[in-house]
Amino acid sequence: MRGQINDCLRSIISAIIPIAGVISTTFLRLRIALYTHNQKRLKRKYGITTDTPVLPYGRRVEQSIQAKAPPRARFAKTSGSTGKAKEILYTNRRLLALKLTFSEMFARACYAFAIKHTSLYVFSSFQTDASATSMLLDENAFPSYISTLQAPYRVQHHPAMQSLVANYGSAAVRLWILTISNPGVLYSTNPSTISTFLDELASDWRRSSKLIRDWHDNPRSFSSDVHTIARRLESCRAAERVKEVATTNAPLPLSVYAPRVSAYICWTGGYVKPFLDRLATHLPSTRYKLIPMYSMSTETIETLPYFRDEDVAYFPIGGGVVYEFIDQTELRQPRELEPGKLYAMVVSDRYGLRRYQTDDLFLCKRKINGLPDLVFVRRRSLEYSFTGEKLTAEQLSAVFDQLRTLYPTTLAQKFMTCVPSQPARGLPHYKVLLIGNHETSGAHHLLAARCDDFLGEINCEYKSKRTSGRLGPVTFVDAPRQDFPSQFKFLPLYHHEENLCLWPTRRYRVTVLTSSKLPRTSLEGVSTVTR
Repeated sequence: MRGQINDCLRSIISAIIPIAGVISTTFLRLRIALYTHNQKRLKRKYGITTDTPVLPYGRRVEQSIQAKAPPRARFAKTSGSTGKAKEILYTNRRLLALKLTFSEMFARACYAFAIKHTSLYVFSSFQTDASATSMLLDENAFPSYISTLQAPYRVQHHPAMQSLVANYGSAAVRLWILTISNPGVLYSTNPSTISTFLDELASDWRRSSKLIRDWHDNPRSFSSDVHTIARRLESCRAAERVKEVATTNAPLPLSVYAPRVSAYICWTGGYVKPFLDRLATHLPSTRYKLIPMYSMSTETIETLPYFRDEDVAYFPIGGGVVYEFIDQTELRQPRELEPGKLYAMVVSDRYGLRRYQTDDLFLCKRKINGLPDLVFVRRRSLEYSFTGEKLTAEQLSAVFDQLRTLYPTTLAQKFMTCVPSQPARGLPHYKVLLIGNHETSGAHHLLAARCDDFLGEINCEYKSKRTSGRLGPVTFVDAPRQDFPSQFKFLPLYHHEENLCLWPTRRYRVTVLTSSKLPRTSLEGVSTVTR
């Protein structure tokens, strides 16, 4: 009975959300019509003139952000590709605006893709950190009953859920919530988070399903708070799905324990194709719709989606943001962009960014209603050079693809990230972290040799430096997936190893070395330490 009541209320919510999507679409069209006027108004408001310089993140940008910070301001830290984490101002007003922006996008997506069951499960982290995502999902009070019906993931910060995570692991708790609540849509900013969860179920079903087995066999052993949460989340036939998970020894597909899921939302730009391909094996396109996420950095919203049925365009139309673009050396306005060309995005906002160079490159795919449809291509600054080799993320992506083609089984459930390494003794070289939950140490030598060959073929300067002895060979290191936070960005190249220790881990020691001739960019050793 409880499940039927909950599902009736979910059905009412599912009927309201597409209506909100229609209203939101109407207002978005109005914003498109007034786009040029609003951009000029915001330029005057922020004091942007022809003399205002374009600046990368640095001391002047930091000072500008600090000048806008109210007392007790909060700052989100980036997990991107720079050596030092950027600190971006986030007020309560800004956090609320971002939540409304996501809700608006979700409502328009539900309307455009005709999603019948709108209950949303977000693969949010069970821990808090200094990221903007963590700030957005942080809740001090237990959410309301109606909120948990529409967004079951919001129960995850309750102490009872945290206790279950400590005892059973995050994958087991996610499986428990999904099985009981049976949502309609999955969301994760980074597709690697969903694919890693599904991979973990497939590779360690007994451990991942233990919470549900215990819940099925001995429910009285759980606290009253857990039972209260379960009643809030319960959906029709939840007990049947729990029994099937608890009594099955082989991994079950999502269609069994969460059969109402019909779509998933995640980012599709940049370097995430390996994760999207992996997801497609778990979530085939014949059953599940992929709804691409809009582009957002910690600094600002870069694009928002414009849906025409299931055709999606991405416009630079975030609220309160001035957008400009650099083509070679020319500064251009959004309506001046030409299809087929790459542009670097420059933004200004009320939170201290004034002609800030985001370093993100976008391809203008087409023009719709005079606005550019922008596709994120890559980070412009993802390049590193010890001695003139100028190794780029694009080159590494191509090499990683070649390695995956040659060794599909070895690298099937592995993500790869490269970091420059300058050991205390020996030659500077590049380390490739193989991030996953199975060991590949026996293949390290072969992978490293082939990687070195491929890099030499694609980058003649790299080959020259290796031949002359100025660079050492590539090395490979295994890194368990759980040692990386859920929002970690698996970029092909990280300039600085400090990015790998923004969050505490138990397994790695990263040593920063300084040289008068070499930049401060080394991952000296990835080694086990005792606490």
